[in-house]
Amino acid sequence: MKKSRDEKHGLKTFEIYDIIDGQQRITTVLILLRGIISQLENLGDGSAEELAKLKEDYLKYKNIYKLELLGEDNGFFRSYVIDSTDYPDATLTPSQRRLKEAKYFFREKLAEIKNSDPSKFGEVLIQFLDKIGSLEIIRYPVENDADAARIFETVNDRGKQLTNLEKTKSFLMQMVYLTVPEETEDATPYLRQINESFSRIFRDFEDIRNTEKGEKLSEDDIQRYHFVVYEADAKGDVKISYRYLEFLKKKIRNIYRVNKQQCLKYVLDYTKDLESSFSALKEIITYKESDELGSLLDKIYILGVVANFYPLLIASVIRFKKEREKLREILKIIEIFSFKVYGIGRKRSDTGISSIYPLAYKVHCENLGYEDIRRELIDNINYYQDDKDFKINLAVENFYDRVYNADIKYLLFEYEKFLRMKAKEPLVDINFDDILSEKFEVEHIWARDPTKLKLSKKLLEIHEQYRDKLGNLTLASKSWNSKWGNNPFADKKKEYKDSNLRVQRELAGIPKWDKEYIEEREHQIISFVMERWKI
Repeated sequence: MKKSRDEKHGLKTFEIYDIIDGQQRITTVLILLRGIISQLENLGDGSAEELAKLKEDYLKYKNIYKLELLGEDNGFFRSYVIDSTDYPDATLTPSQRRLKEAKYFFREKLAEIKNSDPSKFGEVLIQFLDKIGSLEIIRYPVENDADAARIFETVNDRGKQLTNLEKTKSFLMQMVYLTVPEETEDATPYLRQINESFSRIFRDFEDIRNTEKGEKLSEDDIQRYHFVVYEADAKGDVKISYRYLEFLKKKIRNIYRVNKQQCLKYVLDYTKDLESSFSALKEIITYKESDELGSLLDKIYILGVVANFYPLLIASVIRFKKEREKLREILKIIEIFSFKVYGIGRKRSDTGISSIYPLAYKVHCENLGYEDIRRELIDNINYYQDDKDFKINLAVENFYDRVYNADIKYLLFEYEKFLRMKAKEPLVDINFDDILSEKFEVEHIWARDPTKLKLSKKLLEIHEQYRDKLGNLTLASKSWNSKWGNNPFADKKKEYKDSNLRVQRELAGIPKWDKEYIEEREHQIISFVMERWKI
């Protein structure tokens, strides 16, 4: 602990200490103590004077609270925990929620003790008070900020393993202690600024994790994405990004050795920018699908490689939030990138990151022009999958086995939308979530299993060559495919006619199904695909 100041209230003077380590333990003990006092008040055990003295000694003297927390947590701790007033759940930060859960935990445990033997409950509460009163707290006073900072850093590497985000907060606050000279300036406003930013960061992270799209993201992931877009000495370097905390600490310490004021500025700028990135990612994940940008983002998520683009998405949302048309165009190109390079091109999952990450940095920190952003993205797409290769990969014989089922469904669903738009038919009875689910399957029009087809040897060879081509694939409900999928085309035609899927209904008028019709249909679909995913 470190003495920060004296405060005079009426005739009394209070010594104010900063707790360097042990804040959580002391807070927890006070929450338990508040619960015990409340139970004693309900029971009527102990005199009002004795209970009032307990409150004055441990919780609150008149309007002076004995423990102050930093940032937004302090008001919550005062009103909800100490003063027992209600607090709306909708406004809680993650740390406030943990305080509330601790209060509930002790309340329930005390209730269990009371229910087990009500006659001895008051006696048990007094025993608890005696135990709290006999707790030993080791006080280790320090005289200056440097000593406080060293202890602050050391003790936060002990006990329960902290996340990198918690370690970052601890380290940044330590550096504030070191950089602000206590003889000329009070570090409290800077510490409060960092604490409040991290409160918002943790709150945004909880909102992110409470969504289907964000439930698998970790604090570490998002902080690394921010490092990619922010750090000037890394400029989006993939390898460096995986050791971002080590890099960050080393850089800040080096700045501190040269210029303390510059070090403080970097710490505050980093914190503010980190908060912006968490906020931007929350916005990305919570966009409504009904919104045009939300619809494009949903498609990027559907294609399953969004992690490669998170830094670029964060940088683009921050940069072009008020220029929706530019943001829309960037999202559109990312969707094309995802489908062409990863979906149809079947490139490795980390393909392109070495150029996408530096681009994200340039968008965020170098103010790269919009047209340059477009050009870099398009050049990357063409490098990994130009139109010639794209067309070849769409026409391969083993298309069904080569391309993931979800990507085939995505292509055919987009084709379904295209056919409905051409026919001026609404798309109200089907959505892609259903298509992606087990309710629908990719159907082979010319059945993949030739058992029921009664083909000659020559036709069996042709069937082997054409059955898995794009032109022979369509969508079908699982129940439909189970019943009709292996039947000859002549039997399927009657069922196609009554389908609610346009990609099936369009087949009903075809007299027979053979390699010529497969080639013709493949040509039609590829023409659509080349136009739909045109850069």
